[in-house]
Amino acid sequence: MGLTIKGLSAAIRRIGAGQGGDGLFRQAPHFAGQVAGLVDARIEDLTVLGKGRLVLHPGSRISFGIKRYLALSALSVQLVLDIEAETVTGPPHLAIDYGAGHTPELTFALRRLDAGSRWGIHVPLPHFVRGLRLEFHGLMLGRTEIRACLVQRSDLRDLLDHLFRMPDLDRRRLTLGKVAGVLAAIERERDAVAEDAAAERPQAALAAAVGQGLLADLAQSAPSDPAYAALAERLDRLTEADRAWMDAETARFARRPLLSVVMPVYEPPVDLLEEAIRSLQRQTYPRWELCVADDASPSFAVRDAIRRLAAEDPRIRYVFRERNGHISEASNSAAALARGDYLVLMDNDDLLPDHALWTVAHAIDRNPGCRMLFSDEDKINLEGRRAQPYLKGAFDRFLMYGHNMFTHLGVYERALFEAVGGFRVGYEGSQDYDLALRCMERCAEAEIVHIPHVLYRWRQLPGSTSMGASQKSYAFEAAKRAINSHFERQGYPLESVDGPFAGIAAVRTLGVRDPKTISVVIPTRNGVDLLRPCLESLLGLGDPLLEIVIVDNFSDDPETLAYLERLRRDRERVVVLRSETEFNFSQLCNLGVARARGEILCLLNNDTEVLSLDLFQRARAWLSIPDVGAVGGRLLYPHGAVQHFGVYTGVGPYGIATHAHAGRADGEHVQFSKSVLLQQFVAVTAACCFLRKADYAAVGGMDEDFAVAYNDVDLCLRLRKRGLKVICDPGIRLVHKESVSRGRDVDPTKVVRLRREAERMEARWGRAGLRDPFYNPAFSPRGGDFELAEFPRVPPPWKDPTSLPAARVEEVPVVAVELRGTAP
Repeated sequence: MGLTIKGLSAAIRRIGAGQGGDGLFRQAPHFAGQVAGLVDARIEDLTVLGKGRLVLHPGSRISFGIKRYLALSALSVQLVLDIEAETVTGPPHLAIDYGAGHTPELTFALRRLDAGSRWGIHVPLPHFVRGLRLEFHGLMLGRTEIRACLVQRSDLRDLLDHLFRMPDLDRRRLTLGKVAGVLAAIERERDAVAEDAAAERPQAALAAAVGQGLLADLAQSAPSDPAYAALAERLDRLTEADRAWMDAETARFARRPLLSVVMPVYEPPVDLLEEAIRSLQRQTYPRWELCVADDASPSFAVRDAIRRLAAEDPRIRYVFRERNGHISEASNSAAALARGDYLVLMDNDDLLPDHALWTVAHAIDRNPGCRMLFSDEDKINLEGRRAQPYLKGAFDRFLMYGHNMFTHLGVYERALFEAVGGFRVGYEGSQDYDLALRCMERCAEAEIVHIPHVLYRWRQLPGSTSMGASQKSYAFEAAKRAINSHFERQGYPLESVDGPFAGIAAVRTLGVRDPKTISVVIPTRNGVDLLRPCLESLLGLGDPLLEIVIVDNFSDDPETLAYLERLRRDRERVVVLRSETEFNFSQLCNLGVARARGEILCLLNNDTEVLSLDLFQRARAWLSIPDVGAVGGRLLYPHGAVQHFGVYTGVGPYGIATHAHAGRADGEHVQFSKSVLLQQFVAVTAACCFLRKADYAAVGGMDEDFAVAYNDVDLCLRLRKRGLKVICDPGIRLVHKESVSRGRDVDPTKVVRLRREAERMEARWGRAGLRDPFYNPAFSPRGGDFELAEFPRVPPPWKDPTSLPAARVEEVPVVAVELRGTAP
């Protein structure tokens, strides 16, 4: 007998709606009754029982094809089958037709994916596959239930593991079959090319067939981190005590806002749309509504699903647009249905954990007057595997100039959304990016709230930006236009340009109308071989508004003294001061600043060399923005690794501070590009730090109680206390020969001194004052390397407090570290 995919999908819908008993494809935790990635399914020699159950016979087979979008865009796909049979004596098999039909030589056993009922196999180069056939060979007989059958992009690590485990004979057969299929396809295309040699289409089709198979950009699903998967499972699993706790807390909320979930819909896979809506219906917070706008989907099945689900649940409201207007117009149509206090943006194929909306309501209750909220997020593939969590910091408009950190789960006060005019047509693909930029301009910083928990599961589908930014280049172009539009509205001398990686932006600084004079203050002692290249790199920039102030800390090397004497003759550009006191970096800086004439200061180490020709232009541009207080740069070791790119506080040795990204390769792309993007930090190193002289004076300059360490962190904390931002610009690049001139703190005396200054920092600022808003509390405080903690430092509010582990102070090993960088 025959049964099409449409018939199977209809069975799923009936069962998901509570019809038809247990059914052919029953809801299951991992798959929720999925059929996905398949086309043209045909079932042979198989009995379907009254309630959708099957009876398998020795010759039972299910034949099907691979959906075109998968076949064209993936290097390899994985078939996943969740099946429970009455009798199981061996695995199901898959016959692969690469053009020569189904043959025993290309028939392979599926392997178990876990200890339960899931089986899987990888199929390389799906573009050349003409058909697949599941065969049971009498190894699975009797009453059977298929919970899920799906085809998805292969996870690379799992694929390699599968290939290495495959018997040599099977591997050779699969490889030969693949090569034969490729050759057959080329043979077929060759004839087409010969018939129409003047046309480019057949040649382009052949190139695409090879290129998409061999060079698929980020074709594999994100590999899952076992540590994160285990943590996510612990946090997201709700007990009855958790649910009771949330109910009791909800009753205590000062306000219980109605949350309007805005969902534009255009031709999604119906099963994934239903999963998205079911995830809403499982929410533990009851005061929500779903506002759906279908943007003239060509499929009747999509509209039928929306009508049916709305008939079941009065909280679902919908509108069917008569013409396709793309996502901005569709989103505005959905938002027009909203009656809630806040709008929650959700894509039509993504998922929310059960506690997501409750946690949003909890955050609104704890932050009266908040207007924008956003959470952490991760990705989920069709198999239910979660990966790539984006564990964010506090909202940072400067990081927004590189990528959309707000994105998911994004929540907007409805009045704010309406005040800015909703989504703008012309920014499709980055319409939510543009919305966030326009809304943040109308909000005080305290009105934008970060919820440090994963509340959104971004589905990995081919063509989605969750699979990689290059999947939608038009979206990135729209993002740059949105950022530049923001710069124009704010009057910033900045321009958004392509960044170092696909899908992220960089900032080009523009000249300012009234460029300020700059005084570079350099403490030094001896070390002419370091000081000379440092000064030559500065003077070589030829900036007419530059002054260099050298503070000599009792040099006694004849060559150094002779060099300093020559520098004194350059009175237009260089000032040389002499200090004969015991080394105190803060005191030397204060001495130099007191003599400096520039409106902008640059505190600079003597063991640096400038790499950026536009160093001073960038500093002037940033410090023309009123709320920017300090600007740091990207300092590299001579061998090219990162020495400094910002400072995280409250973590690392003594729990005071540590350099961010130290030791990484300069081009290493980690933490969603935060390793290379402009962003805020609590502090930057005084080895290179630009700030206004007026602000330096207003906070009292460097605290001379911090003779060597933490003086720059303390300075930046005092700037931030005045409402000024501290940013780190990756476009300000220098070589830093750290520890050459003075050495590192490795002897016992220096370790004691470092501990004493750490104690002084803690006494002044306290643990709360040192807590870094930009370093997610899910990361371990042992260091700034983004290692997951065993349990978040900010407990999940949806968990029953009695079930949470007791707070534990982690012992952090003391290592030699110089937070300010290198002193002379």
